[in-house]
Amino acid sequence: MPAHTIDPPACLLDLDATFLPVAQMRQITRVIAVDGPRIAAIVDLGPDHWVYPQHFPDDPIFPGSLVIEAAGQLVALWAWLQGHRGRPRLVRTSAQFHQPVTRPTPHLELRAEVRGRRHLQFGTVDVMADGRHVARVEAVLAVLAPSPARA
Repeated sequence: MPAHTIDPPACLLDLDATFLPVAQMRQITRVIAVDGPRIAAIVDLGPDHWVYPQHFPDDPIFPGSLVIEAAGQLVALWAWLQGHRGRPRLVRTSAQFHQPVTRPTPHLELRAEVRGRRHLQFGTVDVMADGRHVARVEAVLAVLAPSPARA
């Protein structure tokens, strides 16, 4: 696949056509770069993000669980671009959190390197906020066969 980058960051992929979750569970806002085993995306946050009033309202931080979810979604998008279709499932993750992501942060930038072996995808995702390295997520994703059509 040829390298693609968009600047300013628009989206390289119609996210509604993929197998990402919808509504509040969709973390990835747009894919901004794809180059072989590498993929990058943005998660829009800002002070009015839905999570802040619910997650430690007096000391709002973006939940680490949603950082992990965003990393898994990025690996799933890479798998989608490689032609995998079906039901993506995170089967193993590990994460290192270096700094909290707080309310004034406008967005997260995720940069991943992914390799695939059959239906398994192995990703290392670095997460940046305001130029700071805030987390690294190791994710293993399986793409299961599509669900049979429901009658």
